[in-house]
Amino acid sequence: MNAAPGAAPTSRPAADPPVVLIPQQHAHRFRPHHNIVEAAGGRVEVVDLHDAEARREALGRAAAAAVGLDGFDGRDFAAAPNLRAIVTCTTGVDPIDLDAATAHGVMVGNTPDLCIEEVADHALLLLLACYRRLPRLLHLARARAPRREDLIDPAEHCPRLRGQTAALLGFGNIARAAAPRCQAFGLRVIAYDPFVEPALAADLGVELVDVDQALAQADYLSVHLPLNPQTYHLLDAAAFARMKPTAFVINTARGPVIDEAALAAALDAGQIAGAGLDVTEVEPLADDNPLLAMPNVVVTPHTAGYSQDASAWGPESAMRCVAEVVRGGRPRSVQNPAVLERAEFADPAP
Repeated sequence: MNAAPGAAPTSRPAADPPVVLIPQQHAHRFRPHHNIVEAAGGRVEVVDLHDAEARREALGRAAAAAVGLDGFDGRDFAAAPNLRAIVTCTTGVDPIDLDAATAHGVMVGNTPDLCIEEVADHALLLLLACYRRLPRLLHLARARAPRREDLIDPAEHCPRLRGQTAALLGFGNIARAAAPRCQAFGLRVIAYDPFVEPALAADLGVELVDVDQALAQADYLSVHLPLNPQTYHLLDAAAFARMKPTAFVINTARGPVIDEAALAAALDAGQIAGAGLDVTEVEPLADDNPLLAMPNVVVTPHTAGYSQDASAWGPESAMRCVAEVVRGGRPRSVQNPAVLERAEFADPAP
C-alpha cells in the first residue's frame, strides 16, 4: 500500500510486533498511554523526530506514529514502506505533506475534538479585549497614572457590543462553539465556510455568507480556518482594504492565514481598528515585531488551546487511534480521505 508513485520503496520486513513511534520531545505526554498500544499488540518506540536521519531510520520499521506538530515530507514517506498512519495529538496537520502521504498510502489522522471549548473561550476573550480597548488601556495605564479622562476618546467609534456583527471565517467545531458565545453577548453571527450546509448554520442561528460579505460586514472577524495552500495569506492587504476601518481581526487558528506584514500596515494606516492574536506567522514573535508595539493589538503566545484536560486528551486520543491502526483499522478522523480508496482495513473487532 505504500509504493511511491512510479516505483516501490525498498522492501523491508514489517516489525513484529508493529512499531508505533512517538516523539522524544513530548514523550512524557504519551507515556501514560503506552498500554493502549501494547494492549493492541504494538510496541512503542521513542524517536527524535527533529533529527531527519533518526526519523527516517525509525520510519523504516514503523507501522504508525503518534505525534505533535511534527513535519513529514515525501522523503520521510518514501523511507517508510510499512507505515500505515500518522496521527497528531493536535487538530492541525499542516506540518505534514498530505499529498505525499496520500501518494504513499499513509493515512493522516488528527484529534478533531481537541480544545474546542478552550479555543472558543479564548476567541471570545480576545474579541472582548478588543471591544473594551484593553490593549490600549493597559498600554496607556502603564505609561502614566491612569485617569479616565486621559484614556477615553469620546470621538472614537465605540458602540456597545450588542447588535454588532461577528464574522467567523470557517465554521468547524471551534467556530460552532464560538457562535453561541458571541450570541450570548448580543452579537449577530455570520460565517464563511464553503464546505458547510446553510441548514446546519441556520440551526445555530448563523447566516452563511461568502468571504467578501464576511469581510465587509464584520465588526469582529474571527479566524477559524485550517492552514493549507488555499488559506495561506487569505487575509492580505486586499482583504483588509475591504473591511470596515472600525473592524477588529481575531485569530486563534493558524498564524499564516494572515499576511502579518499586511496586517501591520493596515493597522498602522487605520484601515482596521485592531487585532487580537493567539497565533502568528513566526512563533514566538521576534522582539522587534511591530505588532508588539502597537497599542491596538493584543497578542497571546499560542495558548488558546491549553487546559489540563486538553493537554491530556490529545496524546491519549492519538494513541487510541494508532492502536486501532495496529489492529488493522484506521484513525477516527482521516485528513487525507483520498487515501482511503486504496487502504485495506481489518474487519472491525466484534
